[in-house]
Amino acid sequence: MTFPRGLRRRCERRLAGLHLPEPFTMDGFRTLLEARHGRPIVLEPLPVAGPDLPCGLWIALPGIDVVYYEDRTSPAHRDLIVLHELGHVLCGHHGSLELSRLAALMPDLTPELVEGVLGAGRTSYDTADEQEAEMIALLLAGLVGADPVPSPVSDRLAGSLERPPGPRRWRRS
Repeated sequence: MTFPRGLRRRCERRLAGLHLPEPFTMDGFRTLLEARHGRPIVLEPLPVAGPDLPCGLWIALPGIDVVYYEDRTSPAHRDLIVLHELGHVLCGHHGSLELSRLAALMPDLTPELVEGVLGAGRTSYDTADEQEAEMIALLLAGLVGADPVPSPVSDRLAGSLERPPGPRRWRRS
């Protein structure tokens, strides 16, 4: 995947402003985001899966955020999916999903609830938001063991966590 120039640097700056849990855990990161946004975040497996359906989904309901993830995949892929969706939460994205795809994922939802959750006109993917959430996920993946192949990015992040306590600063390469 090719990312726009400067995206990694912007995402690293966003992450540098957080006090990431040490050791880094998915639950610790979720708790950090809950405190930051003042609302609970619940992680749930997707009720259905399929090749034409998303493998992850964040739904901001009144008073609670729900992150759905594909559970029938490897632990590393599942972690990456959850980190991607939590990246949307962190960045405050107002994502989009075609109503028909949401109805296929969750057939028990009423049309009124679906419209209320998605809002008017939110029926196409915002590529910039998806790229930003994916970069956040990739930057954090090595910290939870979800990065199957070590990379300079994950190595740099892991190294930044091994430094003595204090304000975190991202090193530039």
